[in-house]
Amino acid sequence: MLNSHWKIDVLLAGSWRGASSVLLSNGSERILVDTGLPHDAHQLLTALEHRGLAPSGIKRIINTHFHIDHVSNNSLFPGSLIFATQQSFDWCHSLYSDLACTDWERLVLKYYPEVFEYENAKQRMEKLRKIALRWWNSEHVGSRTQFRWIETCGLPYGIDVMLTSGHVPGHASLILNTDQQQVVIAGDALLTRAHDDQVLTMIPYCRPQYQQDRERILEIAGVIVPGHDQTFQNAPSKILATVK
Repeated sequence: MLNSHWKIDVLLAGSWRGASSVLLSNGSERILVDTGLPHDAHQLLTALEHRGLAPSGIKRIINTHFHIDHVSNNSLFPGSLIFATQQSFDWCHSLYSDLACTDWERLVLKYYPEVFEYENAKQRMEKLRKIALRWWNSEHVGSRTQFRWIETCGLPYGIDVMLTSGHVPGHASLILNTDQQQVVIAGDALLTRAHDDQVLTMIPYCRPQYQQDRERILEIAGVIVPGHDQTFQNAPSKILATVK
């Protein structure tokens, strides 16, 4: 039987251009949280190989949400169950479908009603649309038969979900315990410790909610794995040194 303590191993460190990917281990159980961009595939597989693991050894994937940089290597794991919220799945699939339309500038307001409150919003969305048209492929996300929706299926013992929907509706951050302390895998609810403006990603779905989500995460003492930054040790109201 699994205990409540998980080992955390960052396979892909988050950066301004790529999302973090984290391996969770508990006895013989191996879970991968987020799988990165298509051009991260070799690095991801190499990181697993260095730990004596093949894709077949990953029985579960958890996706924090369905932006391209978090899900594009799901298809490397055809034997894995994929846990995520159906809300995020449906919302992101609809977004990417509409971004491919000629009248995408009008349609994008369904998803980002605050978009024109941001500086250089049109230029930023045009750049992100080009990335989406280049990289989005629903086949990379996995087969429908693999999905288990968090709304109706619980995660393994010791992994709790914090819904952080400011980034996208249904975004799921994870809270779990190691032998030493609590760990938060924030996904893009916390892009970075202090430099979100340097990350090439979509704007928040709801900026006030995103700020609240960020503050909720930073109130948790322990290790935090941001979506696009190095892992760091956190104390409430005080950010400490980066964890090596």
